[in-house]
Amino acid sequence: MGDTKASLCEVNLRSSRYHLVVMLLSHCAGFVALWLCSVWLIFKFTLATALAMHLYRYYLQFITQKLSNSISAIRLLEDQWRVNLSGVWYRAWPEGEIVVTSMLICFKLRVEGKRYPSYLILFPDSADPFELHGFRLRLILESHSLFDGKS
Repeated sequence: MGDTKASLCEVNLRSSRYHLVVMLLSHCAGFVALWLCSVWLIFKFTLATALAMHLYRYYLQFITQKLSNSISAIRLLEDQWRVNLSGVWYRAWPEGEIVVTSMLICFKLRVEGKRYPSYLILFPDSADPFELHGFRLRLILESHSLFDGKS
């Protein structure tokens, strides 16, 4: 029998409180820095509005996964990536750098048929702990083969 890599690794994503707290704190720090700088009030108001809009869109995309380009699940089978966007599975290819720590998994994916890349940002409470642990181990142990080329 030959060596097979037919192990399925699937992670179903859910809202993360860690992610929400990190985003709220960073955007609040941005608001404070904005109001402490010495620019005209109209610029402060305009930039504060843009920051609030960014926070809202980020919340919809990454925290509650309500937008059409939000990843709701990811599958890895035989070095082929698939992502679930709005209930439809698409092929995907990882691009760029990958961050895998005990608190964070983060990387960019180019999705088949989509114009813009999708981003996967996972905190410890972003998915079932067993699914996330298996995915993290697979990324650490097989990162050279998973991220080198386009299968």
